[in-house]
Amino acid sequence: MIRRRALGVLLCACLLSSLGAAAQESAPAQAQRYGDYYYGRPKIYTFITQWPGDFVGFGRLVYQKEAIPWIAATAGSTALLIWKDQYLVDRAYNLGNRLGIPHTTDQKTLFSIPVMGDSFAFGAPSDLGNGLYFIGDGWVQMGLAGCFLGYGWLDSNNRALQTSSEIVESLLTSGSVVQVLKHVTGREDPILATAPGGRWRFFPNQTDYHQHVPKYDAFPSGHLAAATAAFTVIQENYSGYWVLRPVGWTLLAVLGFQMMNNGVHWAGDYPLALALGWSFGHVAVQRGRTAAKPIAQTPSALEFSPMLTEGGAGVMARFKF
Repeated sequence: MIRRRALGVLLCACLLSSLGAAAQESAPAQAQRYGDYYYGRPKIYTFITQWPGDFVGFGRLVYQKEAIPWIAATAGSTALLIWKDQYLVDRAYNLGNRLGIPHTTDQKTLFSIPVMGDSFAFGAPSDLGNGLYFIGDGWVQMGLAGCFLGYGWLDSNNRALQTSSEIVESLLTSGSVVQVLKHVTGREDPILATAPGGRWRFFPNQTDYHQHVPKYDAFPSGHLAAATAAFTVIQENYSGYWVLRPVGWTLLAVLGFQMMNNGVHWAGDYPLALALGWSFGHVAVQRGRTAAKPIAQTPSALEFSPMLTEGGAGVMARFKF
């Protein structure tokens, strides 16, 4: 009888200990754990309400001592590439000729929707040239966001839903900064350049800007910033999939080449675009998940352990003050 009671006490102690350990890893409300992070379920408008906080997060990211080398690298590489921009664009154009890659940018219009006396066209690539350019068009990134949204909704997967929301969020935040910089710097696209490396018209007339956009909108690259932001969000949320890095960086490199080949961008437009895309993508991811703390094993004040005596076996209880 004593042995059965002792066994029962031991089993109860083990059960209470396991329940206590499980309770210590309580997740946030309605959150799901994937790897080392908890993901809450975003609301349908989360990508909009996160905007102000993303700019605050971007500021904190930039004004860190650890960011100094990256800022210096971005500024230094931009200056170096601008110095060699005309040479690099000419080489990219010649390489495109040798590889048979068209220098096209216009897409085939599938359909258009009238909007306030104008029309909003929906297009698709018509050849290899504008197909490669389409990688950073924005529709690709919105399509990816839609895929994650559909999967997350069907599977009740918070990580996929957060990824969808964060892609749109990072496109809006990085894109808004890119547009401000374009309207301030006024750099010519290579295809319309009136001077080697393109002229810079700082603070151009905004009416003229909208009437002749290619004369002013080269710096920095919005296509590359959008593609980088979406890639960053996907890669950081699904970091366990090693294939994402080589595929993502290959696509970014191909996009960068083609935008030089078709005369839309200079190489000097890229470092800042990459930095903005990565930064806003990273901030969106960090704000959309919570680090899961390791399970802490707190020793119980009341401990039980088996005990052997000359008369048989038993259980010993020990209480810590």
